[in-house]
Amino acid sequence: MKETVVLDLDKIHEALPSVRTSLVDYIYDAAVFLLHHHRHQSGLRCEISSLEENLYFATLVWTRPYSESMINTFGDTDYAVEFAAEGMACLTIRATTNYTAIRRSQRNDGVDFWLAESEDLDRFAFQFAARMECKGITEARYPSEIKAKVDEGINQSKRSDTTRLPAYIIVTDFGKPIIVMVQR
Repeated sequence: MKETVVLDLDKIHEALPSVRTSLVDYIYDAAVFLLHHHRHQSGLRCEISSLEENLYFATLVWTRPYSESMINTFGDTDYAVEFAAEGMACLTIRATTNYTAIRRSQRNDGVDFWLAESEDLDRFAFQFAARMECKGITEARYPSEIKAKVDEGINQSKRSDTTRLPAYIIVTDFGKPIIVMVQR
């Protein structure tokens, strides 16, 4: 039986401890906006898998209510999906590895976040130990769409291969939902 993890959007600040609260709240709102768009409710079960196998079962929970201001902020799902995917990836990496997202990367790095070892955050918060690229899909119609996003993330992350740090590519399909996590 696979391990069950909890992805608690209310604890997203712990998954992004060194990022400004305003951005973390925006990411949280984007996730709630997309989950509500697909009529998902807190307590939702989803899979975290590699392309080949199920790695974990996850329970996704949140308490922030869906609101009119979220509709006014995001407009449509295409705009929200990038931020929502970053939030889901940060929660997933923290729940399933010993890493925490600590810094947004520069655009040309080929990844979205630099990661540090979670237990060493107090002493080595800005000593990078891994990197993470996040991708989101509002609703994949075919499994090949998810694989294409994973491949896109893999190719993009190669820009920072000179660091020799492990790279995680995490793709969230909000329609099912399913989270695909690949390490390279």
